[in-house]
Amino acid sequence: MSRATRPLLLGLAGLAATAGLAAATQHWQERARWQEAGQALYEGSRPLTARLVGHEQDLPPQATRCVNCHSGSSAIAPALTPERLTRHLPRRGGPPSRYDEASFCRLLRSGVDPAWVLLPRAMPRYTLPDRECRELWLALSTR
Repeated sequence: MSRATRPLLLGLAGLAATAGLAAATQHWQERARWQEAGQALYEGSRPLTARLVGHEQDLPPQATRCVNCHSGSSAIAPALTPERLTRHLPRRGGPPSRYDEASFCRLLRSGVDPAWVLLPRAMPRYTLPDRECRELWLALSTR
């Protein structure tokens, strides 16, 4: 390599590194926005639409908050932590299973968990777009 081409190559390498850093930064910023949006869904500051099995009317927004059942000292359902969601654990009498985004979204919409065990009717069935489900998954699986 000649002395004349070395600065050019170093300049190009610097540009490539800067572009890569910018792309990575943008990715993490977007991911953080999605996690924040998912946390708002979990806490109920962004309402979710859901029904109980066998009912034709949507539940009021305050009844669809995840924190109602999955958080606090009076929780009646398991905590939704990354460890609990992503580890292979026996659930509801079924074989060990773990969630990924697709199985988590299926559970929320249909009540069927990753081991194909049906959740009780008391768990609302949610109507949510893919984006909201991804936001909720990112918030819960990476906190």
